[in-house]
Amino acid sequence: MRLAAVAMIVVAGIGLAQPAAAAPDRHDRPKPANGFSARGPWNTKLPRNVPLAANSAAVVENIRLDKVNNYGSWAVNTDEYSTPIYTVGRSTPRQRWTFSDCLNKPELAPVIADSLAAVPTPANLTPSKGTDAAVTIYQPSTDTYWDFWRAEQAPDGHWSACWGGRIEHYSKNPGIFANPLGATATGLPMGAFTIRIEELRRGYIDHAVNIATVRTRANCHSWPATRDDGNTEGADIACEGQRFRLDPAFDIGTVRSPVARMIARAMQEYGAILTDKAGALVTYAEDPRPYMLATGQPDPYPALMDPDDIVPDGAEKYLILGDIPVERLQALPYDYGRPCA
Repeated sequence: MRLAAVAMIVVAGIGLAQPAAAAPDRHDRPKPANGFSARGPWNTKLPRNVPLAANSAAVVENIRLDKVNNYGSWAVNTDEYSTPIYTVGRSTPRQRWTFSDCLNKPELAPVIADSLAAVPTPANLTPSKGTDAAVTIYQPSTDTYWDFWRAEQAPDGHWSACWGGRIEHYSKNPGIFANPLGATATGLPMGAFTIRIEELRRGYIDHAVNIATVRTRANCHSWPATRDDGNTEGADIACEGQRFRLDPAFDIGTVRSPVARMIARAMQEYGAILTDKAGALVTYAEDPRPYMLATGQPDPYPALMDPDDIVPDGAEKYLILGDIPVERLQALPYDYGRPCA
């Protein structure tokens, strides 16, 4: 996201450690929930022994400082500064969206024109809360994916967006927009890394997740990112697109929240990719409002994140990752995993 902030309640929670549940064997798993190619960077497991960046400890220390100096917590963004994910049918009405040009860059209008030309737009479409106003749309019948930034509906029902993009042949795409498209500042699709409610219900996440942090290195992006909006000079500042992983020696059985254990395991097995700047250290999970509308059920996150009342009610998404020590992250070298030309 280009702008991000989280209003956080920082309260100490108490609870007993619970054993980590075993994830289902890979052979029993369906296609990754993000739907992108199994050979892409999101869905490829990391070997246990991978090279680390020479300055890994220094880079991770700067991320830890971002956490300490910005609300003191590592949050899970859901309905604000994340994205709702809409899976739409073949008959969903298509609409020609308008380029809103909120950045005053009219030269970009022809670049995004094809992505806006025929967007299947459900009647209940609702962007994320916050200034990003993001939305993600997937149409299985055409295997096509869209995400948009600063999406807005006019009083007459017409939709516009300031930026975003379309990916055709979604299931064969590695999870990278053609430069300079895509709602994130890195050109990495929100649908590739955003944690789904269905994943948390089934008990495992089978793809890399994301992190976004306050300071990212200026004029630096690492594969799979195609661009960046870094804001801070310094060789020891994390580079957008850089891959991290949670130390495989870290015992995730010490993590109390079942959702946090799933996220920790995914970061050990697949890693976490730095996808954007934010107002705090955050990881994205899907906006629950489409789920709530479709099922008539309340927000599922409180019960999923904190069934044992580890932290105070209402603070779950801000505190449950507190048992994952940021200092146990490890930075991989720039362009780790990039296919040879």
